[in-house]
Amino acid sequence: MATPQILVLGAGAAGSAAARSLAARDDVRVTLVTQTRETPYTRMLIKGVAFGPTSPELIKLPLPDIEVIADTVVGVKPSVQVVQLASGVQLAYDALIVATGSKPRPLTTTVIHRETSANRGRVGTLHSLEDALGIREALTSLGRPARVAIYGGGIIAAETVSSLHADGHTAILISRSQIPGIGAFGAPMAERIANDHVATVQTRFGHTIQRVDETASGVAITLDHGNPVLADFLLVALGTIPSGPAPWTDGVDVDDRLRAQVTHVYAAGGVATHRDEALGTWRIDHWEDAAAQGAHAAQVVLHDLGIEDDPGAYLPRSPYLAMVHGRVISGVGYTGGTASRFEDGDEFVVRHEKGGVVVGVSGVDAVGTVYQWGQRLHTVSV
Repeated sequence: MATPQILVLGAGAAGSAAARSLAARDDVRVTLVTQTRETPYTRMLIKGVAFGPTSPELIKLPLPDIEVIADTVVGVKPSVQVVQLASGVQLAYDALIVATGSKPRPLTTTVIHRETSANRGRVGTLHSLEDALGIREALTSLGRPARVAIYGGGIIAAETVSSLHADGHTAILISRSQIPGIGAFGAPMAERIANDHVATVQTRFGHTIQRVDETASGVAITLDHGNPVLADFLLVALGTIPSGPAPWTDGVDVDDRLRAQVTHVYAAGGVATHRDEALGTWRIDHWEDAAAQGAHAAQVVLHDLGIEDDPGAYLPRSPYLAMVHGRVISGVGYTGGTASRFEDGDEFVVRHEKGGVVVGVSGVDAVGTVYQWGQRLHTVSV
């Protein structure tokens, strides 16, 4: 019997974790496919490149000792189990793990207006190493503290506005919601963080951006009430959307074992939208959870190939950590669903519930308490 070929698409958190889980085995062949001319890196560390002294060399992601092909995936033909690469090469597989991540949700092209068709570099995102290097260049080239507007309310927006303020820049946080970040943090946490924003930086909550006029010297941002916000740079932080190869350009729907609707295909990380009985429809796009999904997908593949036992359903238990205005924001598991604060001494801790079961916990300056919940999630009823 031929040794099964497993292809892993993507060398980020999920893809590298899946490949690493399989690398030492001699009963499967593993190939990791990265993008052409891409040097894999740890995306959670790009903030240090954008706002600090971190060198891109320091955030390179070590890959396992397996076959690695640097050739961008053009598309997948599930009916014949073949991956088409940009070079024209076709790779056959017995099992395919799609771990191509996500891309930032952009402003619509009708909102941004420029003096010329050239990109002035005054509007950007913080999602890739290239983004981080562009932000570093934009800030350092001024030779003075910058005035930066951030549009969004999630983890990236909160951390960025905090970092900029701490570094002596003028930061303006614009959010479509009166309480930004409810989707990312849950209402109690978002309210607490919003109060810190209001007390620390300039805020424009409850407003949408209608127009951005970008010039060589800065950006004029028109909000829905008509008054402009003037800045040197606009960072768009409206969250992410899945980024997959055809036929999954809008992401891959997976079941509770990370199986796609197509046989022999699995997905993990930011590209995967989960649809299961326990949590309903959900998606988490942060490094630790993506890595956990990748490792789990690899174990499910081995089970489906008849090599290992069934690892069971994937349930998110991974931690995250963010620094916002001098406070440590921590969380474990799935922080969607119904959120309510509960008493745990003097600490600010929030419990996230789904169907009467605790599926996530988050807190402010309560890392120890929060992380202790990791293995108890999905087992404790409210």
